[in-house]
Parts: sequence; C-alpha cells; structure tokens
Amino acid sequence: MRLPFLAFAFVTAAFGQVASAEQLVGNINGGGGPIAKSTVTLWAAGEGAPTKLSETSTGDDGAFRFEFDIQKAGGDVLYLTARGGEPKIGGSQGANPAIALMATLGTTAPKEVTVNELTTVASVWTGAQFLKGETLSGHALGLKIASGNVPNLVDLATGGLGPVIQDP
Repeated sequence: MRLPFLAFAFVTAAFGQVASAEQLVGNINGGGGPIAKSTVTLWAAGEGAPTKLSETSTGDDGAFRFEFDIQKAGGDVLYLTARGGEPKIGGSQGANPAIALMATLGTTAPKEVTVNELTTVASVWTGAQFLKGETLSGHALGLKIASGNVPNLVDLATGGLGPVIQDP
C-alpha cells in the first residue's frame, strides 16, 4: 500500500514542478548591438525585497535563455536586470562593468524579450517611485499599474518604440 502512495506522491511532485516552469529567451543590446557576457537576472517585485527567480549570462551574440519557477513569483511583477558585459558594436572594447539595463515585464513573462536603452528608460520612467537603488519594490497595485504602462512606451519583444509613442 505504501509503494503506490509513494509513486503517486513522486509523480505529483514531478509534474507539479514541470507545470510551473517557464522559459524566457531574449537579447541584451546596447548602442544597437549585442552585449556579450552580461549577467541577466529575473526578479519578482512585491511589497518587500525582490525575489531572484533566475540568473544567467549572455552569449557572444547577446542572447540569453533560462527557466524559472513562476510559482515563486507569487503574482508579483517580473523584471529583468542586465549588469556588465562586453559591447560588441564596433568591435569589442573589453568588459564594461558600468552597463546597467532593465526591462519591467509585468505579472506574466513574455516568451521573448529584448533589453536595451529603450526598455530601461520605459521601465525607470513608469516605475520611478518604486525604484530604490537598483531594486524595484512597493505596493502590489502600484507596481502592476506601472508595469502595465511599459508596453505603451516600448515593444518588449523587439526593444523598439511602443504603440503610444508611435501613434500620431
């Protein structure tokens, strides 16, 4: 009798973990070109200190990919930060530790995202009252409203201008 119960518990736990796994792919760009070896971190912002959900580094083409447990976000606002790296535009000039970019994603992560200067400006402008140094935190409703305005200013998939900026 114990063996079937243990098997059921194992299968339930395994499928529960798979069901909550999300994948996020994207690019880190600066000056119109890729940034290699940048540290990309996915955070969940809420009332307290943000929760780190996943972290990876970009390849030579500025691309990144990681999986994360969406249940750990608990409905909080997701955002990405990219720190440091080697800009590849105009040839590599070596590592630049001063690079700091971000993109506020909202409560659900898109399948693909581009993080660049435009996503950084849109994220900082809409979330200014919730930024404390390099972290985003605050009242849940305010964070959701702020993150909901980011796609108006910037297309998170392409890193280009959003519909409100382009609409005459």
